[in-house]
Amino acid sequence: MAVTKIWTIKDSLQRVLDYAANPDKTEYDALAQTLHYAENDAKTKLNESAQLVTGIHCRADHAWEDMRAVQERFGKTDGVVALHAYQSFREGEVTPEQCHEIGVALVRKVWGKRFQVLVATHMNTDNLHNHFVINSVSYVDGKKYEQRRSQYAEFRVASDKLCREYGLSVVEQPKTKEPARYARMREAIDQACEDASTAEDFHRALYRQGYIFDSDPNRRYATIRARDGGRAVRLYRLGEEYDLPAIDDRLRGNYLLYGPRLYELKHPPRQYTPKRYRPKNNYTGKSILQIFFEVFFGESQMHRLYLYYCYQLGILPKKQQPRINRPELERIWKDTERILAEHAFVRDHKFPSLQAIADYRKGLSRQIDALAAQRAEIVKQIRRKDAPSELADRRAMLTCKIAELREEDKIAEGAIKRIQRTRESNRIDRENRMPQHPRPRRRRRNGSANDVSLHPMCRTVLVQFCE
Repeated sequence: MAVTKIWTIKDSLQRVLDYAANPDKTEYDALAQTLHYAENDAKTKLNESAQLVTGIHCRADHAWEDMRAVQERFGKTDGVVALHAYQSFREGEVTPEQCHEIGVALVRKVWGKRFQVLVATHMNTDNLHNHFVINSVSYVDGKKYEQRRSQYAEFRVASDKLCREYGLSVVEQPKTKEPARYARMREAIDQACEDASTAEDFHRALYRQGYIFDSDPNRRYATIRARDGGRAVRLYRLGEEYDLPAIDDRLRGNYLLYGPRLYELKHPPRQYTPKRYRPKNNYTGKSILQIFFEVFFGESQMHRLYLYYCYQLGILPKKQQPRINRPELERIWKDTERILAEHAFVRDHKFPSLQAIADYRKGLSRQIDALAAQRAEIVKQIRRKDAPSELADRRAMLTCKIAELREEDKIAEGAIKRIQRTRESNRIDRENRMPQHPRPRRRRRNGSANDVSLHPMCRTVLVQFCE
């Protein structure tokens, strides 16, 4: 089982010149350091007479000089000077000679046509591994190596192929977690295929469930997306059973069994039967005004015609049937759960202000950094030969603790943003609200505004009563 990785190495021109001028200097440039690490005798020496170091298009003992000469020839001595990659095998799965043989074959297959590579097999750990130092400049055309994901994928595929040829195990690619909305889309497509026998009815059935189906012939792939927004998903990503040819076959089978009106049978339209009106001709004993109001504003044909025209002109609102939109409801439910979590967080901790939540987040960040440093130290200890088995359990415990703290920090961040948005919204509402001017108080000529003026005779009677 081979594990691979590759990364770039950068350095300045000044360090390269210092190294070239003074070979005895301890501070090597990036290329020289990498070559020195790969060619370490303590790691690569197999016995007294053999050393597992091989140069591809360069000399193993003069790899730095040969690679540097190519860079100077094409005038590309700055930026990325080299690439460092490794290939690690499972403990006890290969011998040192076999490990080195696989590494050389891998280099010749991936980089051997254009680049200089140094291959070194290290045996200082239980896991035998190869180190590859690739010159960033091609000796053929002088073009630099462009590190892309596709090139790393090619490197990984070539390594796995060689491992299978040598009868070694291969790391299987982990299955990525599928989004939950894919399962909901499959359920909607299955339900639509059961209720429809034509393409038009299939579109109607999906639209009824909150999805929009797009099968434009000018486009290469058919897609499905939620009515409330979101990215469209190509049908082949849902599986072969949900691709456009498979859906056409299912609709064709329904058409042969049930005919073209399967959707109407499953979902019959609502029949509206208008109420028959019999006009009343009993106007005896009534005035003309009463008859006018009965004709135009009562239960008459004229009144119904009046309401009809109001409906057509948009004066009367049109009643819309409630729409079933499951994706939107699920999004609203998720938002509700997030709001409840943020509310419970603020309520449990009893934060007096927004700054208190920010200070609490800083404390969480310090805790996460401290736990991450402890976990990194434990990972270094696990790589040793005499590492105890308890370290793996401790690492898993620290990982769970870090995940809990990060989730709490995420909730705190959401609470801060929500409080800020609420405050900003309230401020805008206050600014846009019409100012309510207080009603001016009318003052009297005699006395204050609250004083009530009385007739002199009433005032005399009131004074006598009080005495």
